[in-house]
Amino acid sequence: MAWVFLVLGAMVVLAIAFVALGRAVGRLEMQRPPAIFEVVAAVRWIASRLPDEVTARVSYDDVETVVGWHLDWFSDVGVSSEHGEELAGEGVVHEGAVAVEEAAIDAVVARAVAEAAAGGPEIDPVDVVCVLDLQMQYLQEIGAVSAAAAADGEIASQD
Repeated sequence: MAWVFLVLGAMVVLAIAFVALGRAVGRLEMQRPPAIFEVVAAVRWIASRLPDEVTARVSYDDVETVVGWHLDWFSDVGVSSEHGEELAGEGVVHEGAVAVEEAAIDAVVARAVAEAAAGGPEIDPVDVVCVLDLQMQYLQEIGAVSAAAAADGEIASQD
């Protein structure tokens, strides 16, 4: 008789465990995994995809510098966060902040020109744009950014 209660109890416990596990998996299935940006991995990915003409002029350090400037710009407009921090946390400059790619390119190219004038690394604006284009592709690949929004609010195609 004790075996019947033991088997029945085990079956109830297993049923409860399966239901709880199923709910957790269902909830997590609907969430996107967090996108974690690692500078070293990004620089390596970008540098390996740069055109030969650009790689003849820029080094890994130059690529890392441009990536850093781009990340600084993301931070300035409030669309980045520290690891483990919610994006809509204290770092948001404007509620609903959006990173406009053309504004980022303008800001980073201007910074490259200013740094070169101040005696910093001289990185050609065309090379900066190539690095930024690949960085945006990398961010899309890791899921950190989504497709560009069109003027009417619909998702623009990335063709």
